[in-house]
Amino acid sequence: MSRFEAMWDRFWTDLPTTSGASPWDVDPTYVAHAHVHLFGSVLDPSKPVIDVGCGDGAQTAALATHFGRVVGVDVAPSAVERARKHHGAPGVEYEQLDLLVPEQAAALHDRIGDAGLYVRTVLHAFTPDELKLAVTSLAHLAGATGGIFLYELAPASRDFILGQLKGEGAPAERFGFVFDRAPLPVAREDGALQSELAAAGFDIVSTAPIDYQGTVTAEGRHVNVPAFFVMARAGARQ
Repeated sequence: MSRFEAMWDRFWTDLPTTSGASPWDVDPTYVAHAHVHLFGSVLDPSKPVIDVGCGDGAQTAALATHFGRVVGVDVAPSAVERARKHHGAPGVEYEQLDLLVPEQAAALHDRIGDAGLYVRTVLHAFTPDELKLAVTSLAHLAGATGGIFLYELAPASRDFILGQLKGEGAPAERFGFVFDRAPLPVAREDGALQSELAAAGFDIVSTAPIDYQGTVTAEGRHVNVPAFFVMARAGARQ
């Protein structure tokens, strides 16, 4: 068990079930559906799609309207339980998986074959050594032919979030709920994730800055956190 299982299990256990309770609880219209239309060319509809870090499954169920089989995976057992309860859908399944244990990813690949990967704000809290393990797991899941879309917090997000935590009102409360239970984004160099993906054998198709839009009030007001996306395909393993 990695250190993340306990912390994220606590998060999902403590999180209210009301809509918008966490900063990343956003209508799938603006997240999974939009991402598929903009970046989905790297996700082969003939292959399963794995929603890595699926949380409560809201985006997983949305992805299932575009792909025949979607597997939501999360390190937290309480997240998987919540996803099964609230966002079950035809073609959707959920299971626990720890990216920092590559053997688990290899076992899932053995069962379902090469897959497309949808990875939304999962990797930002990993140390350099943990990031290598996580990317190794992603390479196992993609196999020889899978594609990957990542939507990740940028290095500048750490200072942005620290600024939000010093404020008052809903943004500070929502971010405080998360980062009382989970680590802040790691301060890493721009391009570090892309370098790790390339080292694991992924061919980078496209990468660019893009704001992360999170809901921070019950009324739906958004705070845009510095982020970036990466589109890649499995390539020659090094």
